[in-house]
Amino acid sequence: MVKNQSKSLGINAALNAIRSGLSVIFPLITYPYAFRILHAENIGRVNYALSIIGYFSLIAALGISTYAVREGAKLRNEKVRLNKFCNQIFTINIVTSIISYILLLFCICNIKALGEYKQLILLLSLSVGFSTLGVEWINTIYEDFLYVTVRSIVIYILTLVLLFILVRDQNDVLQYALLSVANSGLICISNWFYCKRYIRVRLTKKLEIKKHIKPVLTIFANSVATTIYVNADITMLGLFSGDYYVGLYSIAVKIYNVIKTMLAAVYSVAVPRISFFIGQNDKSKVKQVFTSVCTALTIILLPAGVGLATISREVVIVMGGTEYLDSVLTLQILSFSLIGAIFGGMFTYCLNIPLGREKVNVKATTISAMVNIGLNMVMIPIFKQNGAALTTAVAEFFVLIYCCFSCKDIEEYLDIKAFKSDLLQSLIGCVIIIIVSSIVKYYWKGVLLRIVLVISLSVMLYGLELVLLKNELMLQLLEKLRNLNKLK
Repeated sequence: MVKNQSKSLGINAALNAIRSGLSVIFPLITYPYAFRILHAENIGRVNYALSIIGYFSLIAALGISTYAVREGAKLRNEKVRLNKFCNQIFTINIVTSIISYILLLFCICNIKALGEYKQLILLLSLSVGFSTLGVEWINTIYEDFLYVTVRSIVIYILTLVLLFILVRDQNDVLQYALLSVANSGLICISNWFYCKRYIRVRLTKKLEIKKHIKPVLTIFANSVATTIYVNADITMLGLFSGDYYVGLYSIAVKIYNVIKTMLAAVYSVAVPRISFFIGQNDKSKVKQVFTSVCTALTIILLPAGVGLATISREVVIVMGGTEYLDSVLTLQILSFSLIGAIFGGMFTYCLNIPLGREKVNVKATTISAMVNIGLNMVMIPIFKQNGAALTTAVAEFFVLIYCCFSCKDIEEYLDIKAFKSDLLQSLIGCVIIIIVSSIVKYYWKGVLLRIVLVISLSVMLYGLELVLLKNELMLQLLEKLRNLNKLK
C-alpha cells in the first residue's frame, strides 16, 4: 500500500475542515470591513463582474479538474502512466484557457452592457490563467491536504494584510477585486513549485484527445448547467434590478457560500479515496467510505442550516451593518437551500462522478438550470434578491431529488439503517437549536452576544443529545479525545 493511500480519511477530513474553518473565520474579518467600506452598490459591481468571469472560467476549466482527480486517483500507484496522464490533462487545460480568453475579449469588445465593467472584468480574468497553471488537482489526487491547509493559512494572512492596506474608501473597488486575483496568483505560484515533488507537468503533443474528450465534455456539460443556475441569479439580478440589489444578495450569498464550502469539505476529501477503491473494484470499501461521509453530513448539515436561519438577522448586521437588513430573508431562504446543495453535491460529486455516472448529473443540472432561469425571469422582477434566493433553493433541491430517484442501487453504497438513525438524531438537534435560539433572543438583546450564546449552547446541548442517544460518530470522536489525553 502506497504512502498516500494510507493517509487517514479522518485526518484528511480534519485538515480540510480546518482549511474550510479558516474560510469561515477569514470572511468574518474581511467581509464586514469590505461591505462597510465599499457599500452595497460597489460590492454589487464586483460580484456582477465575478459572475461574468464565472462563465469564462467554466470554459477554461472544461470539467478537467474533476476528471483529473477521478482518473488520476486510479493511477496513483503507476508513476509513469500518471505522469503521462497529467501532462495530457495540463496541455488540454492550457488550450481551453486560451480559447476562454479569446471569447472573453470578443465579448468585452462587442457587448455594450459589459463596457462599464471592462476594467473589473479584465482584472478578475487573471484568475482564469492562475487556476489553470496552479494544477490544484494534483494535490487532490495525492490527498495532500496538509500542504493545502498550511498554504491557505499563509495566503489568508497575506490577503488580510493587503485588504487593510489597499481598501481604504468606497472608491477602492479595483483594489478589492485585485485581492481575489492575488489570492489565485499566490496559490498558483506556490503550487506550481510544490507539485514538482509528485509530478513534473509539461506540455505534450500526445494528447490522446479521443480518450479524454467524451468524459471531460460530459463533466463540462454538468458544470455549465451548474454554473448557469449559480451565476444566473446574480447576472439576471444585475440586469433586472441593478447593482444595489446585487449587493444585498451578495452579502447573503457570501455567508451562504462560506458555510456551504465548509460543509462540502466533509465529502470532497472522500472523492479521491472512493475513486481509488472503485478502480480496485472494492465495493465494500466504497460503501464504508460513502456511508461515513453521508452520516457525518447528516449530523452536521441540518442543524447548521437551521442554526444559520435562526440567527440570520444577527449575522447580517455583524457582517454588513443595518444597511443590509433587507437581505435577512434572503439568507434564511439560502439557509434552507444548504440542505439541497450539500446532499446534492454528495450525490453528484462524491458518488456519481467516481462511478462514471456523469450523464445523470448532466440531466439533473441541465433541467435545474432551465427551471432556474425561467423562475428568475418571473421572481426577480417581483421579489428582487429574495426571488433570486428562492430560485437557487429550488434548483439545489431539484438536483438532489433527481439524483436520489436515479440512484436505484443506493443500498450498495449506503447503509440506509445508519443514515435513518442519524437523520432522526439530527432532526431532534434542529428542534433543540430552535428552542435555544428563541430563549436567547427573548432574554438577550446584544447582537454579538446572541450569536455566541446560540452557537455555544446549541453545540453543547446537541452534543449532549448525541452522546445520550449513543451516536456512533460522536462516540468515536470522544474515544479519540480520550486517547489523546492518555498520550499526554
